[in-house]
Amino acid sequence: MNQAGPEFVAKARDVLTRLVESIPNLKVEWDRPVHNLPRETAQLADFTLELTHDNRVHTVAVAVRPHGFPQQLREAVNQLIRYRYKTNRDDALMVVAPYITAAGGQVCRDDDVSYFDLAGNCRIAIGSIYIERTGIANPHQKNVMAVPSLYGMRGERILRTLLTDPRKAWKGVTLAQQTGASMGTVSTIRKLLTERDWLKETPEGLLLSQPQKLLREWAQVWGRRPLRPLGYFSRLGVTETEQKMGAFAQTQTHPLALTGAAAAWRYAPMTRYQRTQVYWGGVPDELAQAMDWKKAEEGANVHILAPRDRGVFDFLELHEGVPVVGAVQTYLDLQCDPARGQEAAEQLWQTRLFHD
Repeated sequence: MNQAGPEFVAKARDVLTRLVESIPNLKVEWDRPVHNLPRETAQLADFTLELTHDNRVHTVAVAVRPHGFPQQLREAVNQLIRYRYKTNRDDALMVVAPYITAAGGQVCRDDDVSYFDLAGNCRIAIGSIYIERTGIANPHQKNVMAVPSLYGMRGERILRTLLTDPRKAWKGVTLAQQTGASMGTVSTIRKLLTERDWLKETPEGLLLSQPQKLLREWAQVWGRRPLRPLGYFSRLGVTETEQKMGAFAQTQTHPLALTGAAAAWRYAPMTRYQRTQVYWGGVPDELAQAMDWKKAEEGANVHILAPRDRGVFDFLELHEGVPVVGAVQTYLDLQCDPARGQEAAEQLWQTRLFHD
């Protein structure tokens, strides 16, 4: 049942060898076979090894996974438990993946299963052998944090819909119709969220089980993207400028909506702001001309943002006639605001997004 190729297994062995070398008088022997096992039972362990320490021999059954998400590690742990039951042995159990999330590591600890990743982060507890290392930078983590299909534009429409009402269960067909995504995309997002233990399937449909963790990770990804706003100067004050935009938006076919601090103020008033950020679906200079704004390299009090995708305009709200992006989108855009954006984001989190 090996879910990784021979190259990965070779790297895993190299890493484990380096880890156990830190313990004096510890000897490793690879691929120690368990005789007279049915093939289907033997295959439950991707490979085996023996650790000899203090004159005691520990046989270890190892399961390999290409990803270290909770669901996949839970499957690996269950696979190894079946192996131990079918062999009627008390072998130690171990899981290895390129990168193991904190939640994935907890899955292993809960069942007393040792684990390590390819960077050397590990918790190995076998007899008198104990090695624990954390915080080692792992290049594979980037692949986990920025899965293109999860945080691609169509995927983000689905995430935005799920997070806007995290207590609502969605049928796959309804979710596809709501977001304009294909059923294939919905299926992919379902799989990726389920792997992370952030989504569960209920009789009523797909339901987020850990919406806070999903939004925190998405915000990290979103915050690394450059917004590239275009700066303009309005001679009017912030309130008058935004009211004028609201009136203008009612006459346009292109969507317009405030975001950032301007939107956060509508949802969770906290700190006054001096610069308005607005998404505009048309040509920036046309909006500037209609508003009588002047381009400004410095001292801009209006920023026009090009929408990454039309999904940023989903779940708009009108506040005194002014369109504002949804609370989830506001939270994401605040990650890119150096002027107290994080503070405003936390206020929004506590009072609007997850206030119960």
